Amino acid sequence: MNKESENNKIKVILVEDEKKSLLTLSKLLETYCPEVQIIGTACDVAEGVDIIPKLHPDLVFLDIAMPDGDAFDLLNQLPHVDFEIVFITAYNDYALKAFDFSALHYLLKPVSHAELIESVKRFEKNHHDSRMTERIQILNQSLNSNFVKISLPTNDGLIILEIDNIIRIEADSNYCQFFLNNGKSVVVSRTLNHFEKVLSELNFFRVHNTHMINLKYVTKYQKGRGGLVVLTDGSSVGVSATRKKDFLAKLNMGLVNVK
Repeated sequence: MNKESENNKIKVILVEDEKKSLLTLSKLLETYCPEVQIIGTACDVAEGVDIIPKLHPDLVFLDIAMPDGDAFDLLNQLPHVDFEIVFITAYNDYALKAFDFSALHYLLKPVSHAELIESVKRFEKNHHDSRMTERIQILNQSLNSNFVKISLPTNDGLIILEIDNIIRIEADSNYCQFFLNNGKSVVVSRTLNHFEKVLSELNFFRVHNTHMINLKYVTKYQKGRGGLVVLTDGSSVGVSATRKKDFLAKLNMGLVNVK
């Protein structure tokens, strides 16, 4: 391999405390991801803190749980985070929601070659949208059930929003438009199905196939077959007849103050 082709490769460091998992991950990358060059490995937080600043990786595959701490202990000890991260985790589905809020990628153990290939492709497509320090902060907060901000992919890169500032979300095919309490809106390249899974436990409700609302901003409900919801920004959204019962249950439970 010539020097020029080496320089064009994605420089990767693997941080994984289980030797068998580390070997497997190395073999999978060498076999299925020829665009990657493994420049170093570490088995714990201390080794990771030592080699990452020295080797300047483009991408780090980082185990969340290690014997001498966790991924956040490692990241907090680095002078700066100027590389992308793919977290490796055995977390359950509830904890995995935190990754959706931060727009950070993760691989579930045991790692499959298909998911590994996808993670490298995702890096090649999105690494210029870094804002890594903020995204790590969002992930850390979300893992502690402190869902305050969400990182969203747009055509212009990532945008970070305070969840409390979102009034409603409107679907348009594979995109969603977020309407904010400052009068602005943002188009995001994710489906409404995705945001229903992510936000439904945070006072958001999908009232229609194409609409999800922040219940905090409901000011009025007008009766009808499905009914109509009026929001604080003056917009109104129809309620699907099939979702009316569940929506009214939210109102009757006192989860929403309606004038």
